[in-house]
Amino acid sequence: MTYFDIYKVLFVVELLAAEFLFTFRLKKRKYYPIRFAASCLALIGLSFAFPSNINAAWYSCVVFFTLFAVSLPLLLLCYKEKFENIFFCGLASYTTQHFAYEVANLLLSAILQTRSPILGMYGDEKIILTFSDETFLLALVYLLCYFTSYWVMFLCFARKVKKGQDLHIKSRSLLSLLGVGLLVNIVLNSLVVYYDFEFVSNLIHYMANILCCVLLLYAQFTLIHNEELQNRINVIQQLWSKEKKQYEISKDNIDTINRKCHDMRYQIREIGKHNNISSNVVNEIEQSIKLYDTTIKTGNEPLDIILTEKNLTCSNEHISLTAIADGKLLSFIEEADLYSLFGNAIDNAIEAVKKVENYDERIISLKIKEIGEIISISISNTYAGEIKFDEQGFPVTSKGDSNYHGFGVRSIQYVVDKYHGDLSIMTNNHLFYLNIIIPKPVSK
Repeated sequence: MTYFDIYKVLFVVELLAAEFLFTFRLKKRKYYPIRFAASCLALIGLSFAFPSNINAAWYSCVVFFTLFAVSLPLLLLCYKEKFENIFFCGLASYTTQHFAYEVANLLLSAILQTRSPILGMYGDEKIILTFSDETFLLALVYLLCYFTSYWVMFLCFARKVKKGQDLHIKSRSLLSLLGVGLLVNIVLNSLVVYYDFEFVSNLIHYMANILCCVLLLYAQFTLIHNEELQNRINVIQQLWSKEKKQYEISKDNIDTINRKCHDMRYQIREIGKHNNISSNVVNEIEQSIKLYDTTIKTGNEPLDIILTEKNLTCSNEHISLTAIADGKLLSFIEEADLYSLFGNAIDNAIEAVKKVENYDERIISLKIKEIGEIISISISNTYAGEIKFDEQGFPVTSKGDSNYHGFGVRSIQYVVDKYHGDLSIMTNNHLFYLNIIIPKPVSK
């Protein structure tokens, strides 16, 4: 048995540990523990199938890349995922393994002031088992390097792979390019291993490889972060399109209601005059009709339509909606954007206020005012229970209430960003505040 025989098995163990680090949260297949154990044994068995009497850089690359390539379909047997997701996690795992390998080489070389003993495992020398305090110390340093490196990579990257998450890997070409980057990095490392460079050159090489691994992992996880953002934008744009259509429908409905209510009040007065119906009865009927003819005037027709529509909903839910708003300040905002912003904000407020049992405490307040060159929009509402916030400062959707402050807040943020504004959310004494500031447009 040679040192290379030992290192092939060691490499498989390191790779499998890294792959588990990145994949254990993915959707597992039935009998996962048995499948994973069988995959580990199969990969370790394959490592023994490669002869150890070939001592060349190209051969070590072929061996390690083959073992990595075979590990991918084995992962597919363990996890119920698309190949793109498996390849993504596999690539991150191999990069992590190589990162830890270079860190260990760097530290061991620095301690010994010579080439790392790990590199000797690539040779075809017969293994000679010798145990000493120095051997134990070097083995301990090696294990600590791998443990620390894997832990750091988990904190920085692996934990971003969420349980049951679809990674939405669409840019296959970019992912493949990252794979090529890792391949080049490992091939160059093999050349350095087989051609004995001076000590300082080796240290520089290790540090360059470590940096390259970090950059590759950063690029990988930036890729899925960008994919998540793009998916989020697509959803918001779809919602925006639906909201635009809903605004047109609401506008027609409000116009129709106002016209019909005006005609009905006139007709009731005429009927009362000619049929001797008491004025009290006529007034009572007019008050009932007035409920559906509550038009809020802010000086901005689209905003008036939105608030009138929402006020009807509030009336039916015994909610008091008050508006002290100078709508003319928002004349530069597109109608569909106004509907998205105020429609979502008030809908979220209504959903929260409906849970307040005391009707007298069901209150929503809207204020729009000018402060210097800034337009201030404040929407507040009462709420029951407790509201938790995520890392971005958005309210966390409560279980069984998927519409409450969900994509609605993101739609609001989308509109606020479009007009270079700022959104802040806070709670105080069971009052929920959504505050928006938007700079006034520069007049041309």
